[in-house]
Amino acid sequence: MKTTSFQRKRSTAVRSALIGVSAFALAGCKEEVDVSFFQSAEQCRSALDNSSEFSSVEFSAADCEAAFEDAREEHAVLAPRYTDLALCEEQHGEGACAPPEVAGGVEGEEQAAGHGSIFMPLFMGYMMGNMLSGGQRAISGRPLYSDGKGGVYNTSGQRMGFTGFGSTTKAAPNALRTPPNPKVAAPMSRANVAARGGFGSSRSVSFGG
Repeated sequence: MKTTSFQRKRSTAVRSALIGVSAFALAGCKEEVDVSFFQSAEQCRSALDNSSEFSSVEFSAADCEAAFEDAREEHAVLAPRYTDLALCEEQHGEGACAPPEVAGGVEGEEQAAGHGSIFMPLFMGYMMGNMLSGGQRAISGRPLYSDGKGGVYNTSGQRMGFTGFGSTTKAAPNALRTPPNPKVAAPMSRANVAARGGFGSSRSVSFGG
């Protein structure tokens, strides 16, 4: 199975920002941060140049690119997987799913997992922001997934306060933090999905307001 740079480290910027920050400080932080939503790095760069909403944001065009790559790499590893196409589309919308080799999953994962068929949602866009509050800087990007009913989630199953691509909202910093020690998500059967009540249903809401 191919190992991505995401599986080793997110980015030099994030590593540097986290040095000296204790686990207690990360866990105890309650201050919400700005989170912006984009379909592509190009849309992010264009918003910086042309939208008054982003005139005072704390990220740059280079951050747009880095956060997009972070999100694509996380998507390849942590996007939810399903054993049936119909089941995936029930969770994410008609036409929103494909096999990993089409949807941007880890290379060769079906064979490695011993499954004849695996399906995952397509990469629909990403969110980005400073995952550290209190004046510390660590720009991070994470992929987004629709539940096919108007809700938008990250890979952790946290529902985001999404109002459209090119928008910004408030969220808890932990919504921007990738789970530690990421491994390729195990494919879910219909029984697995039913037990948890659907993708994201058993997770806590992570947006402010």
